[in-house]
Amino acid sequence: MNKIKKALHKAKEAVGSFFQKIFAPVKRWWHKVSQTKFMQKVINVLAFIPRKIKGLKNHTRKVIWGLIFLVPLMIGFIYFFLIPFIYTIWFSLSYVYIRAGEGLKSEFIGIDNFKYLFNVLNITYNYESIPFTQYLVQVIILIATDIPIILIFSLIMAVVLNSKFKGRALVRAIFFMPVIFNSQAIDMAVAAIPELAESTSNATADLFNQMFSFKEFLTNANFPTWLVNFLSSASSRIYDVITYSGIQILIFLSAIQSVPRHLYEAAKMEGATQYEMFWKITFPMVSPMLLAAAVYTVVDSFLRSPMVKTLQTYDNPGKIIEGIGELGKVVDGVHQLSFYGAGAAISIVFFAIAAVIVLVVLGILSRVVFYYDE
Repeated sequence: MNKIKKALHKAKEAVGSFFQKIFAPVKRWWHKVSQTKFMQKVINVLAFIPRKIKGLKNHTRKVIWGLIFLVPLMIGFIYFFLIPFIYTIWFSLSYVYIRAGEGLKSEFIGIDNFKYLFNVLNITYNYESIPFTQYLVQVIILIATDIPIILIFSLIMAVVLNSKFKGRALVRAIFFMPVIFNSQAIDMAVAAIPELAESTSNATADLFNQMFSFKEFLTNANFPTWLVNFLSSASSRIYDVITYSGIQILIFLSAIQSVPRHLYEAAKMEGATQYEMFWKITFPMVSPMLLAAAVYTVVDSFLRSPMVKTLQTYDNPGKIIEGIGELGKVVDGVHQLSFYGAGAAISIVFFAIAAVIVLVVLGILSRVVFYYDE
């Protein structure tokens, strides 16, 4: 044992001397550079704030340092979100075009882009052309249906995966695997062969229907019609639900694992069942994470919605309404429009609907959230 300790000590000394030899020239160079006037000025600038706040109260120093560390985040928010968002609002109210030698130009036309969306535009959805308003309603219904199904499924699977059984690590990897496979490269590969994806989906649905008719089972059990339609629609999209639940399962799983174990031990001593422990301990303690999981689900559902593909068709400087003459030519009740302007208008509608759904979901879930520390 002593020989092993001596060998480890010698190895430690050898590694230390090796790195010391490597960094010794760097250390000498830095010592010389730090003595120059320029570096002294840089050091004084960097040390200006610490010196100024040194004599302040601890709480005040924490606030100042918090604001300092927020500066990079605010710069990124302003540069990458706020400024593009303001430009998008302006473009949605403008005729946007490219002029040779001058770049992107815009001229204010009011709400004509939005008039075009809600009065003229038709969208191809499920192999049929429908008005934009009807298309929006279908997308909203699809997303509103996905949110509760994904949240409930994710919470149930998190509870199951938190229990001890053989192969638990493999099962967790299987449920998280769709998150990896749903990368942009996979989406582009599937989109390149739509016939293959459609035939695979139809084959899976036919196989499921041949094995078991869930809708018929619910109807025979005298469930309400609306509940039958909701559950049968959810069962037909079970592949999508599993695919989109990976992150939410991890969120709930981490929340469940952070629940104090003594609560379960006390409940067992009192004779509580697993059902009672779930509703009295697990769900209340996990409920704060419902908000984070719900917001992520809403954003993820919108990013996967067909509306994103619709937006991608307007990323070029073409004209929507062709006409002879300059801007101001009225066709079908609106002025001559460009793809950029209509695309910006769709983005604003897209953002507004997402914001409303997030607010509604937060308003509903905030009523069931329980905070342990309060």
